[in-house]
Amino acid sequence: MRQTRNRIGAARCVRPLTALLAIMLFGCVGTAPAIPPAGRTGRIAPALAVAAQRLAAGAPVSDYAQGPVRADAHGRLQVYVSVDAVTAQHVQALREAGLEDAEPSAALGLVQGWVSPERLPDLAALPFVTRIAPPRYARVR
Repeated sequence: MRQTRNRIGAARCVRPLTALLAIMLFGCVGTAPAIPPAGRTGRIAPALAVAAQRLAAGAPVSDYAQGPVRADAHGRLQVYVSVDAVTAQHVQALREAGLEDAEPSAALGLVQGWVSPERLPDLAALPFVTRIAPPRYARVR
């Protein structure tokens, strides 16, 4: 008699559990939510974007004399602009968009230079630009 009750009790528990699992499984299956494509501002490294905002808001340039993000006495930020391909036309377009003292490196796929904080979006808007970040400086151990 006792075994019969256990079987009946188990059957009563299994059906709702199975139904719950089915709801959870089929309720979660579907298409993944669409992820919006990264905007052109997403091409700018966060640390660089913060520095640009702070400088534009009046932060002293001396705050960025050392460290991962650097600014010169004119308030320009030193940047590495990663591009699809380093060509003379791309370098010229970068200069027209505000990159000063441009130094291209085809081997690294980037152009190094200085840009005023308000011109960062102009650089990021260029279709061949993939990323704008501060340079990675060598560190003495």
